[in-house]
Amino acid sequence: MSGVPTLEDDKLDLAAAKAAGWSSEDLEWEIKQERAAAHLRAQDLTQAGNFWQDGLELARAHFAENDPRLGTSLANAAYGLRAAGNNSLADSRFAESLRVWSGYGLWIQAMPLDQRARSSLFHLRMELKHRDQYEKTARERLRRFGEESHKAIVELAAGGPPLLRGLERWRAEKPATFSERRKFLSACLLLVSRPE
Repeated sequence: MSGVPTLEDDKLDLAAAKAAGWSSEDLEWEIKQERAAAHLRAQDLTQAGNFWQDGLELARAHFAENDPRLGTSLANAAYGLRAAGNNSLADSRFAESLRVWSGYGLWIQAMPLDQRARSSLFHLRMELKHRDQYEKTARERLRRFGEESHKAIVELAAGGPPLLRGLERWRAEKPATFSERRKFLSACLLLVSRPE
């Protein structure tokens, strides 16, 4: 169909997410952003805007004030508002988004990192043996994602076009495990992007 997750996918993901300590709101936010991206890709900005607004309401009610997902929700909703001609409210939301995103470095530093080596027992052992270097490299990679997203919001707020990233990049990068890393990457990669 459109690449939007099905209700069956949602049920399977919710069970796994809850087992990993996620709230239903954590997963619901991710699903809303994926659906908004799919609607934007189909050039249905109205429906995308509805999902962005729902995601913003969810983020405001359930996420911390410094959560990058809140910052992404604000930017996405602002983009939808600007497209609908509500520039004043859009500018306010972009400013709030940038305030939230300005703390992404602290969020990365506080983030617990899960083990990621999956290809072999050798790689898992190497990761355990060199944990400090692994964490340094992983946090640097996340910092680059955060920097790119922050820059994209600055450009959106100034009236520039969304980056060309798309839903495919999120699907390629999305961690299989429900972790803090996945929350951060969803904030980075589910930011509004131009349809490909």
